[in-house]
Amino acid sequence: MKENICKAVLRRRGLRRGALYALKVLLGLVIIFPIIICILFALKTNRELMGTTGLDLLPHNPTLENFTWVMESVPIGTYLLNTFIQCAIVIVCQLAFCSCAAYALVFFRFKGKNLIFSVILMTMMIPADVVVITNYIQIQHWNLTDTHLGMALPALVGGMGIFLMRQFYLTIPRDLKDAADIDGCSDIGFFLRIAMPLSAPSMASLAIYEFIIIYNRYFWPLLVTTSNRMRTVQIGMAMLEGGEAGQTAHVLAGAALCIVPAVLVFIVGQRYLIKGMTEGSVKG
Repeated sequence: MKENICKAVLRRRGLRRGALYALKVLLGLVIIFPIIICILFALKTNRELMGTTGLDLLPHNPTLENFTWVMESVPIGTYLLNTFIQCAIVIVCQLAFCSCAAYALVFFRFKGKNLIFSVILMTMMIPADVVVITNYIQIQHWNLTDTHLGMALPALVGGMGIFLMRQFYLTIPRDLKDAADIDGCSDIGFFLRIAMPLSAPSMASLAIYEFIIIYNRYFWPLLVTTSNRMRTVQIGMAMLEGGEAGQTAHVLAGAALCIVPAVLVFIVGQRYLIKGMTEGSVKG
């Protein structure tokens, strides 16, 4: 009798688990469905895509000519390289500056610390469009227009990164810092040997978050760049969309090429993104 009950319970758990996995797969397909459609349509010729005989999801004669046209007609490789350089500069600086600022706000004792943190939080409420003119004037004054540094400079440090790292550092026991001080470990030593290794999930989360933001930037790179060799991938996509009339398949092929890196980064780092966002939510 007990064995039958146990089997029934295990069967119910298995069915429940299978239903949950099926629901997750269904939701995942719904989320990535636009990307799948974009790739499938990019494999069609423009005549088949814009034909009047009906719109089928699957291409009848798959072809890579749209991707070939994009690679030959648009310097998509240069645009992607410029975007990756921007992401690398911003991510490295954000991790360094935000970690140092957050560490000081948590482990150092000085007057006005809470006020400084409040001001940092207030900067997160200021829309980027409000300061874009002043930022551009300053970049132009420093002769940094049409440079990688000029595009990356306004994003080298941000309130979101400081807030995220501070929330994690608050979860580190103060007794651990006191014990390190008693053992003769300096603040820099504690920061480099203990705090930063422990904050790896939060740093990975911040890196992915900044990558997605910088990768999708359009207005600021368009404003501070003047030559085609410094354009980023989003500007290239806009130029492609405004190119040859009626070539929707070319636009879809370009969009597929541009969206793949961001999707891959998100898929690889989504576990760290979720973990980092929730790591410091229990204290502070």
